[in-house]
Amino acid sequence: MFQGDWINSYFTAFFSLFVIMDVFGVLPLFLVLSEKLPKTKRTKAASKTLAVAALLLMIFIFGGMNVLNFFNVSLPSFQVAGGLILFIIGIKTVLGLNLGAQKNHVELYEFTTVPMAIPLIVGPGTITTTIILVGEYGHLLVALAALLNLLIFWVVFHHANFIYKILGHQGIEVISRIMGLIFTAIAVEFIKEGLVALVSGVVLQ
Repeated sequence: MFQGDWINSYFTAFFSLFVIMDVFGVLPLFLVLSEKLPKTKRTKAASKTLAVAALLLMIFIFGGMNVLNFFNVSLPSFQVAGGLILFIIGIKTVLGLNLGAQKNHVELYEFTTVPMAIPLIVGPGTITTTIILVGEYGHLLVALAALLNLLIFWVVFHHANFIYKILGHQGIEVISRIMGLIFTAIAVEFIKEGLVALVSGVVLQ
């Protein structure tokens, strides 16, 4: 592949992942979920989230559907499961429910893996996109494009404290309710698309 073709392919892969991963759409959710963490721990939570997301991305880039197939899980089933998780979180956020969650930093750190790393950053859409891109451009190019996207996430997340300072607690509360509704809407879309794919698969068999 000529250098010019490689560069064009790289930026095509990069922008495809940039759109589907949606760093600026995920940031408000990170602010809401990390609100009760002090400044230093919010920064550590950002690093942990992106470390888990990077690991998952590399697994799916180099393993593709083999990972889900190993556990006999189809992508539509994964989509429905991810949607259900987001739906529960969305309802809790909109209504301000705690549902027995502990108010300590250990429990609060749990959001770094679910739902932040998966399914928000590495969700069904991202997984599907990476599998398609690998088929077109190869593993290395897609892996580099994914790493650049994660670097952008790192920069944005590590300025979360500055953004939080501007918005304040009341601003975060308002965003929390709005994002809870968006959470729930995204969840419904995930579940709907997953169920449609599952039903279509059954009908075609």
